[in-house]
Amino acid sequence: MANLWDDIARTIREGVDTVVEKTEELTKIGRIKVDILNIKRNVEKNFSELGGRVYQLISKEKNAAISTDKEAKEIIECIKILEKELDDKKSELAKVKSKSKPKQSGSSKAKSATMTQVKKASTKKATRKAASSNKTSSPKAKTPAKK
Repeated sequence: MANLWDDIARTIREGVDTVVEKTEELTKIGRIKVDILNIKRNVEKNFSELGGRVYQLISKEKNAAISTDKEAKEIIECIKILEKELDDKKSELAKVKSKSKPKQSGSSKAKSATMTQVKKASTKKATRKAASSNKTSSPKAKTPAKK
């Protein structure tokens, strides 16, 4: 009896440890996704600012060279930096996601295969039962459509 309680306690501890670990992973993934969204929003703001600057140069200064404008260059550099940060965050997210994929042990694979077999067997049984009940049931009479 004591052995049973030890097994139950160990299983519960393992379950709690797994839940804590998975929660930490999901929290980390969520933070990275928020960072990615913030960077994307900053890139969009800079593109909008750049578009405003280009419009200003073209409309007000007829012979303005956009490529030599100091302010436009600064905005472009800022966008490049943000795009680099975005790429870094995306690769970080990919790393975290790849680490969080569980690797099945031999016993887990066996359990998974057994569960698949049980599901298939129960599906076959349900299909046979439904087929036999259709053969024995009497056909339903059609009711006339009401006008």
